[in-house]
Amino acid sequence: MCGLGGVLVEAIHDIAFCLPPVSDIDAAEMIGRLRAATLLDGYRGAPAGDRKALIQVLQKVSALVEIIPELQDLDLNPIKILEPGRGVVAVDARIRIAP
Repeated sequence: MCGLGGVLVEAIHDIAFCLPPVSDIDAAEMIGRLRAATLLDGYRGAPAGDRKALIQVLQKVSALVEIIPELQDLDLNPIKILEPGRGVVAVDARIRIAP
């Protein structure tokens, strides 16, 4: 699942889903389906976001889901998307592993 974090995801229901494995094309399409995707393009003079880095995060989370069957829940929220070439930062993470 990919979408705006916090209460915004609940308020505007702007989310996209994809089952693993998530390819780079799948991840780019997920991001493109979001109404908020325009924010990554530098909306109203704000700096653009690093889409490539966000795509990599989606792929790496997908890989974790595939290689760790005990993974029950993984939440990276929020992810700060920096300017192109500067990456992303997961501010908070929560992971639940089955016994």
